[in-house]
Amino acid sequence: MKTHPLYPLTFHPQYRDCLWGGDAIATRYNRANTPRPCAESWEVSALPGAESVVANGPFEGIGLGQLTEVFGRELLGTKAPDPATFPFLIKILDVHDRLSVQVHPGAEDAKALGCAPKHEMWYVLASEPGAALWAGVRPGADLARLAEEDLVAYPTAEGDVFDIPPGLIHAIGPGNLIYEVQQPSDATFRIHDWGRGRPIQPEQARRVARPGLCARQFPPVASKRDLRPRLQTPDFSFATLHLLRERTLHTTEQSLILLFCALGKATLEHEGPHPLTLLPGDSVLLPPRQTVYLQPLAPTRLLLTTL
Repeated sequence: MKTHPLYPLTFHPQYRDCLWGGDAIATRYNRANTPRPCAESWEVSALPGAESVVANGPFEGIGLGQLTEVFGRELLGTKAPDPATFPFLIKILDVHDRLSVQVHPGAEDAKALGCAPKHEMWYVLASEPGAALWAGVRPGADLARLAEEDLVAYPTAEGDVFDIPPGLIHAIGPGNLIYEVQQPSDATFRIHDWGRGRPIQPEQARRVARPGLCARQFPPVASKRDLRPRLQTPDFSFATLHLLRERTLHTTEQSLILLFCALGKATLEHEGPHPLTLLPGDSVLLPPRQTVYLQPLAPTRLLLTTL
C-alpha cells in the first residue's frame, strides 16, 4: 500500500437512523441514500464495525483503520497519542427530537469500565428558532430523578461552539443540526430518556458524571480574520476558515487536518492529480506534510479539526 503517497482523502458517509433524527442531512447536503429518519452521518470513523471507506484516488475502497495501521504517524501526525489508533470520530447530528440525557467517561473511568474515553465538541451548523441544548445540572439535582428543570439550558445559534468534556451531563434539543468532533469512542451512559423506554445505565452514569462541570460556549464573533481558532483542548483543536480569496494551506508533521465544508463552494488542488470540489457537507482528510490550494467559487466557510 505504501507504493502510493498519501493525498487528501474523502470518504463514504455512514448513516444511523435513531428515533430522534430528521431529514436535514438528506435535504441540506443533497444525499439520496440516507435512511428516513436520519439521525447521524458518521463522516470520518475508524471504529471497528463502523469504519469509513476511502472514496477517491488510489486508496479508494480501503478502510480508514487499515490506512492507520499501515501509515501510522505518517497519516496521523507526531502529536497522535497512539500511532495505531485514528484519534477522531466525526459526525453530523440532525436532532429532530430530544436526545437522551447522557454522560461520557474520562480516561480513568473509561479504563476502569473497559471502554474508551470520550471528549466531544459541537459546532452548530443550523438552529431553528427557540432551539436549545442542555449541558450541566443545577446544584442539588438528584441524578436518579432528573427533570428538564434540573438541566442548564443554552439557546443555540448557527456558529456556536460548545466544549463537552467527559463527565459533563448533557442533551441536545430539537431543531439543531450539529457538527460533532469527538475522541474515537462510542461510550455513552444514559441517565434519562424522556420516558421513551430505552435502556439507561444509571450506575455507570453516576460513576463518571461530574455534576459541578459546566459547558464552555463560544458564540460566533464577527472577525475580519479568515482563519479563526475557536477551541483548543488536550484532545483536539478546532478553527473556522472563512474563505473569501485563494489561500494556500499547509499541514505540518504534527497533525492531520480534517476539513468540513459548512457552506459555500471551493476547489481544493493538491500535489497529486484530480482536484476536489468542496460543497456543503463534504469532508476531507489532509494528511501531515501536505500543501493544498483553496480557491473559493463563492464565500465559503470551512471547519478545521487538528490534534
